[in-house]
Amino acid sequence: MKNSTILFFIMLVLTACFSSCKDDNSAIGTGLMPSSDIMEFRCDTMGIETYTIRDTHVETQNRTINPIGTITDPTFGQTTASCAFQLQLSNSNAQLNKEIDTTNLDGVKLTLQLKYAKKYGSTESSMKININRLLTDIYYDSIYYEDLTFASSQYELLSSTDMAFDADSIIKIEMPESLVKNILAGNSEQTAWSNNDFVKFFKGMYINTELTSGDGCMYALDLINPKSKMVITYNDTCSFDFVINEYCARINMYTHDYTNADSELKTSIDNPETPSDFCYIQGLAGLKTKIKFPELPNLFDSKNIIINRAQLKVTLQEGSTLGTLPTPVALSMTKILDNGQYDFLEDYKSNSKYFGGKFDETDNSYTFNIPLHLQNLFNGESDNGIYMVANDNRIVPYRAQLYGGSHATNNIKIIVYYSKY
Repeated sequence: MKNSTILFFIMLVLTACFSSCKDDNSAIGTGLMPSSDIMEFRCDTMGIETYTIRDTHVETQNRTINPIGTITDPTFGQTTASCAFQLQLSNSNAQLNKEIDTTNLDGVKLTLQLKYAKKYGSTESSMKININRLLTDIYYDSIYYEDLTFASSQYELLSSTDMAFDADSIIKIEMPESLVKNILAGNSEQTAWSNNDFVKFFKGMYINTELTSGDGCMYALDLINPKSKMVITYNDTCSFDFVINEYCARINMYTHDYTNADSELKTSIDNPETPSDFCYIQGLAGLKTKIKFPELPNLFDSKNIIINRAQLKVTLQEGSTLGTLPTPVALSMTKILDNGQYDFLEDYKSNSKYFGGKFDETDNSYTFNIPLHLQNLFNGESDNGIYMVANDNRIVPYRAQLYGGSHATNNIKIIVYYSKY
């Protein structure tokens, strides 16, 4: 319907006159209106269908946070995160070979420091961290996806150690003397290093982890924090930094193993075209929920309909939360276009604050206002579905088990307020 946005706001004002969903309609002012102009205001409840879909083809390059680690979840199975990144020189035209005596490396140390912002999972778990040198190029301006993997020929192990943490949330790993020698030898081949020279010589690092005990944990690395860097110290008081800044390529990589996941979740994943009793949201390119509205075409007995308000509420399954892993602070929605691409709903574009999606702790729910989207569907737009995901789902291991559209007692429904003219 043309001008549906304008009609929506006009009808919001009119709808304020009604405080319930009773079948009798308000008669205020009807005596002053010709019978042909009288509008009927009604409300109804509409069921929906939900499906659990794997969240694939997720771009993961140059994010603000780079998770590493492994988490074993009794509902969602096992999730593993690793990352790769470039380093650059803190000062251009570096000539370390002139400042460090390459014949005597006593007292010369090379330390990788990784600042982490948050820790998820079990604090009782332990892991081994592997620091690898990349032997293949990565690029800041390239697109990378969550399923990127490196072949064993594309990296070499530099250091492997148990995770150890300082009080100020910095992981410190000593690099081998062989890397110090290699860097100094590389610098001696030219009078001075530029950043381009260094990145060609030292292509970057790839970090992965191995879970050694417990249910696992995950660390949200803040690589562009000034404390994240590689530092070479020499001559007792001298040092030089290899930094990780916003111009360095940074890539997140995720894998999900649902072998030991909850049976209900596995059934949903294995049958992505079958409406489910529960729907699932999982961060780090895990799972998303697809929503469709098959009842909409038959909800009304007229084509002369204006949808004034449509409120969709989804609720966490009782007892499904974990103290060690976060529930999404907010969910977002995108509609699926005819060409398979995604776009924001008109409701979000019109008023993102009114659109909703924030977590309500009082009843463990998320509420969305989507009248414009339903009006567009009613007017003939294809119902290809809506994807519902967690905000920041590319960098935070959020997880949520929600009642779905097919649940016997707590199925998701939409309350629709509409005008018939």
